[in-house]
Amino acid sequence: MPCARKMVSLQLGYPKLIINTGYMNRKIIRNVMFDLGGVLIGLDVSRTVKELEALGIRMDGEAGQVEFMSLLMDLETGRMEARDFLDTLSGFSTKPFTAGQFEQAWGSIFTGFDMDAIQFIRKLKDRYRLLLLSNTNALHVPVFERLLKEQSGIPGMHQLFDKVYYSHLLRMRKPDREIYEHVIRDSGIDPAETLFIDDLKENTDAARELGFRVHQLKEGEKVEEVLTTYVMA
Repeated sequence: MPCARKMVSLQLGYPKLIINTGYMNRKIIRNVMFDLGGVLIGLDVSRTVKELEALGIRMDGEAGQVEFMSLLMDLETGRMEARDFLDTLSGFSTKPFTAGQFEQAWGSIFTGFDMDAIQFIRKLKDRYRLLLLSNTNALHVPVFERLLKEQSGIPGMHQLFDKVYYSHLLRMRKPDREIYEHVIRDSGIDPAETLFIDDLKENTDAARELGFRVHQLKEGEKVEEVLTTYVMA
């Protein structure tokens, strides 16, 4: 939610005049940085789990889930190539499957872009510098790029945003401090002039520590409605 605003009450006879000074000392927002999954594109993890189980891939029990998350972290930070990730998961499968079958199952997590948000973002492009910062992997990028083109006609993320940062290419991920520091150095943005929208608290908390203006998107919130409280289209 927007940061809490300080309220100054001035006694000018009766009644009191309440003056909102919450943003008086704040810099104007000039940049907006977005997360991708859970913010601009819907996710359905349960569907992916079912699709993987249909291929015979199961990571049962706490130990299995811990191992899977470790593999995913390696994939999202570029420490593991997509081919090696697929080969490793095939070792957990009870039956053979093709690379194409796996890619389809893995990409089934995406339910589609929020087109109201995408259209609103396009309106911001002339007034604000737009950035995308996503924890993702080499297998997912072509899937959501294709969905973006199919739904909006936009060829790719680089045509929608001024700067695009993917964790697997940077070899670092949110909420690690170093990825935000990299974005600041590479883009030249001032965090105090940058609004960052993400659906995970640990990511917005980490960004806030570096001076970003942040909004953690809650379930049911509309991106374009949130943006109107901070910026002008």
